[in-house]
Amino acid sequence: MMTKSEKQIMDLLWSVDEPLSCTEIIQMSGDKTWKDSYVHSLIKSLMKKDLVEVVSFELVSRSYARKFMPKLSKEQYCIREYLNESPDNNFVKLFTTYLDQCDSADEVQALEGVIEQWKTDRS
Repeated sequence: MMTKSEKQIMDLLWSVDEPLSCTEIIQMSGDKTWKDSYVHSLIKSLMKKDLVEVVSFELVSRSYARKFMPKLSKEQYCIREYLNESPDNNFVKLFTTYLDQCDSADEVQALEGVIEQWKTDRS
């Protein structure tokens, strides 16, 4: 589970879809007044949770800055959290609940196509 600040950083990383340094994260955080050391601490915590990885280094002045990317998409993270939340949680429950709330025939048809493609790819 992520803290509120960790989630804000992950949302930023997911939204830009390119590697960011801590400095860039601070610059793109808008009205946040995060200090550099705090962002480093958040990134370190996200790395321990296996959510972020270092993907490159960039020369800044006379030192190198690490650039970070999410290891999972937002959707993959949500599924992982749902499945880890309770031993009773599973994809069938999630999918059934989604279908019960879905009011778009086009979406259901798109899901049927995804399932058919999955079957084809695995046979």
